[in-house]
Amino acid sequence: MRLANGVNTHTMRWPGPAGAVSFAAIKQENEQLRSMTDELGHRIKNLVAVMQSISRQTMHHTTTKDDFEVRFAGRLGALGRSIDCLMANDWHEARIDELVRLELTTFGALDGAQFSAEGPPIGLQPNAARNIGLALHELATNACKHGALSVPEGKVAVHWELVNRGEGQRFRMSWCESGGPMVIKPKHRGFGRQVIQRLTAQALKAKVTHEFLPGGVRWKLDSSATFVISARSAATTYVDGSGTDRRACDVSQ
Repeated sequence: MRLANGVNTHTMRWPGPAGAVSFAAIKQENEQLRSMTDELGHRIKNLVAVMQSISRQTMHHTTTKDDFEVRFAGRLGALGRSIDCLMANDWHEARIDELVRLELTTFGALDGAQFSAEGPPIGLQPNAARNIGLALHELATNACKHGALSVPEGKVAVHWELVNRGEGQRFRMSWCESGGPMVIKPKHRGFGRQVIQRLTAQALKAKVTHEFLPGGVRWKLDSSATFVISARSAATTYVDGSGTDRRACDVSQ
């Protein structure tokens, strides 16, 4: 067997107890390195598959090269921001407040005149971070083109919470627009709407509602915490969501 540091275990001599300890330590270190390498390879393959899917779907729903470049670059940027959040936490989780801030500050100042965000500092699993990040990107893109963010007086409120406890704990998130133009439900169903309505729901085993109400678009996600919350967050006790301020948008309904 060849170790990662180039030492051959068949030719080395390990005299005395100290040598045995050194050999065991080197063996353990190499096993850890091999495990880390395998995990890194798995993550890279997953990311490549995600990027290929985004590219293919974007290409199917665009008609010009310029349109493809703009949409694809935006979606890759959203994916990159979720990866930044994961890397900041050693890939164990992505803090949802950080993810929301990164995704929405691309379109304007968070907690400023048009954006507000509220919820506990929950850690998301990598798959949840990628899908929620892309959904937020698509919602914000649509809001800039047709919704609340297309006018100075428009507002967007993002809210998330954990409700119940134990095995029945659920993660709920909402996106609520107000103050924008009169909403008209679009007839075209592009890849962005697939992400918002169907793909995120499938990935997180969630119920998603996407309503085009006259006063503003509303999007709600309701999933078992098992498919969303990281192991670190799952070990933390949160206040029951029944006491959360829901003035912006009641996600429980």
